[in-house]
Amino acid sequence: MKTVDQNHNIRSAKRGKNERIGIHGWHLYYAGYSESFVEDIIKYMGVNEESIILDPWMGSGTTAVVCQKLGIQSFGNELNPAMVTFGRAKSAKLLDSDLPALVNHIISYTQSNTIHPVLDSSRMNEYLNESDCKALDRLRCSVDHFCEGNDSINKKSFFYAVLFRCLRAVGNFKSGSNPTWLIKEIPELTNENRDIYSIFKQFTYSMIKDLSYTYQDLFTERRPETVIKEGNSRNLDFEDESIDYVVTSPPYLTRIDYAVSTKPELLFLGYEEKDGFDSIRRSIMGAPVIADKNIVLNEMWGRTCLNFLASVENHPTKAAKSYYLPIYLQYFRDAIESLQEIYRVLKPGGQASLVVQSSYFKDVEGKLGEMYIEMSKNLGFEAHLAKREEIKQHIAHVNTRSSMYVKNKVYYEDAVILQKRRDENK
Repeated sequence: MKTVDQNHNIRSAKRGKNERIGIHGWHLYYAGYSESFVEDIIKYMGVNEESIILDPWMGSGTTAVVCQKLGIQSFGNELNPAMVTFGRAKSAKLLDSDLPALVNHIISYTQSNTIHPVLDSSRMNEYLNESDCKALDRLRCSVDHFCEGNDSINKKSFFYAVLFRCLRAVGNFKSGSNPTWLIKEIPELTNENRDIYSIFKQFTYSMIKDLSYTYQDLFTERRPETVIKEGNSRNLDFEDESIDYVVTSPPYLTRIDYAVSTKPELLFLGYEEKDGFDSIRRSIMGAPVIADKNIVLNEMWGRTCLNFLASVENHPTKAAKSYYLPIYLQYFRDAIESLQEIYRVLKPGGQASLVVQSSYFKDVEGKLGEMYIEMSKNLGFEAHLAKREEIKQHIAHVNTRSSMYVKNKVYYEDAVILQKRRDENK
């Protein structure tokens, strides 16, 4: 395996300004990483065009985008249905469809037919007035009409992504200082007559332009198939030893509420507040809600992890043991079960790249890179650090009180490389 001395060949995983526009600007997903990093880590691991790549935490779909640009077959797995929609909407094969004609059919069908909305508008009154909600829902019904069957799943996702962007354009909400949360505002419900159809068409054409620009150098015959499945990283829907490489970034140890950042989209998809949205929220790895109070320490998590948890448990901070410790126990339970699944689906000799960031609980450093290396080795992987980068912008910086525990905290982003042994008996 390669060693950390090739660090200089791997560019930063942090996104630059140019990767927050175009196809990457459809939804400003906080946890996304850069295309340049994916390109470099693919080269670093020795991936070729015959390889199959999996991203178990697909998120905004950057791994799949890069694989399509390189002509490599890829699969994605993502628990959040809203992000599954955005991921599928970025399929290069959509450029083989006549999307401009289809958007005209959708709008014409909606305007000329009596379509009764199926979404209870009261579910969305936190974000949309009733008129806009009904207009968007009628368009959604028309999208369903024109995009039926498995062969149209990416087209349906594309137009759902358009609807999501319309929702964000006309909705009554704004982002808070934490990039994953939405501050609720009481909307002024007016009878303002918005031209939803014009907005829908405008977003459709701009997103087609984004797709064309992203895949401008990709020949039609080289557009590989990208399949994104909705599922939990702890139970991957892939056969044993079916994947050559994994390129991914698991949630960090920062208690980020990923589901909340897509709550308007999930409600629009029809998920109920409690039985739907809340269930997804509690299932996502790293969520700041206690979903299971019966998790016990596991020696397979490794010494660095166990020492961190002991420091949290014995910390004098209020709620350290009653709240924070159960949250971290959930995280590491999910982490090792996900690593076990990655081990299962990788072919002998297959490699995985994991991007993780360090963090702090008060004055206790969570060395996540070291933790993943130790967990992986305990599962039978060979593991090493391929790149370490000091991070200047960190989610913790939104909390100005965090510096009271440790001045001038240093955070690191690590690219951890795992390899499944070719002969498991050795």
